Parts: sequence; C-alpha cells; structure tokens
Amino acid sequence: MYRSQLSAKTILVLFEALHDVALHAHKINSNIILRSKLQEYGSMTQMQDPPLLRLENESYQICLTFLQNLVVDTPPNYEEVEVETLLVQLSKEVLEFYVEVAGSGKVSESSNGRQLHWLVPLGSGKRRELAARAPLVVATLQGICNLGDTSFEKNLTHFFPLITSLISCEHGSTEVQVALSDMLSLSVGPLLLRTC
Repeated sequence: MYRSQLSAKTILVLFEALHDVALHAHKINSNIILRSKLQEYGSMTQMQDPPLLRLENESYQICLTFLQNLVVDTPPNYEEVEVETLLVQLSKEVLEFYVEVAGSGKVSESSNGRQLHWLVPLGSGKRRELAARAPLVVATLQGICNLGDTSFEKNLTHFFPLITSLISCEHGSTEVQVALSDMLSLSVGPLLLRTC
C-alpha cells in the first residue's frame, strides 16, 4: 500500500530484517536435533510442529518481492548494482537450499575405486518439504530470467552450477522442472545462440 512512499534505503532495511528471519528459520529447519526436540515438545504439549518451513518460505518470498519491486520502481537513491547483487545472492541461497533437500542419493565406493550412486527413495517429509519449497524456487527462477539480458548474462556463471544441479535432481518437483525448462529455452538458449 505504501510502496511508492518508501525509499530504497528503507526497503533494503526491511529486506535485511526479513532475510535474517528467513536465514534463522532455515537454520532451525536444517538442524535435525533441534527439530526433533521441537516435535517432542509439541507432542508433549499437544502442539503441532512450529511452521518454520512456512515462515522460511514466506520470508524469502517477501525478500524476493522487495528486491524485484526496487528494480521495477527505481526509487530515489536506488543503486542498481547493490540490488542486483542482493538479488543474485538471495536467488543462489534459495536454489542451494532446494538442491540440498532434493539431493538425497547415497554414494558408495566399490572395491575397484569407482563410485556407485544408489537411488534412495525420498521420505514423505522430504517430499512435502520439496513441494512446499517449489513455488519459491519457481518464483526465483522467474526472477532470474527477469534480470534483463545484460545482467542475466553477467550472472549466469553464478547460476549455471545450480541450474545443472536442479536438472539432475532425482526427487525435484514437477513445477520446478517446468520453470527450469522455460528458463533454459527462453533465457539460456538464446544467450548461448547469441554468443556462438
């Protein structure tokens, strides 16, 4: 409602605060011991598991929206390089977290030194987590594509390893694969054709 009245500095302060919330929620979500203690406490007190994943996703989504709005609105004292850097870092974080959750195959070494990759079925909790993270990842991939040709080309080296990891995710969401396919055909493909 007050978006047009906020300065770039104010929006970046809000971004930093929400980013801290998102990182803290992710840190707790990633800590298996702490999560099990929270679940144990919840079962003793008849409470449900705290909605930390939802808090994490919503905080990241708001952070992404803040930065995208800055790019669109270009308010006074707007520094394009700073916002672009924050947007790239935030996008990398979101994609790394998704790849981390989706990549659950176990690797073992055989007697002749070759690595064997075992496919391990993903538990229902991890499948639910991937499904919950998928809309944020889709929004992030779309945000990366909306960086603009010059910015996208400049930052593709930061994203390419994550893009290839997303392609090889055995347990990834269909939504993410569709968004990834769109990114490859609409942004990466034309960029590669231009540079050839």
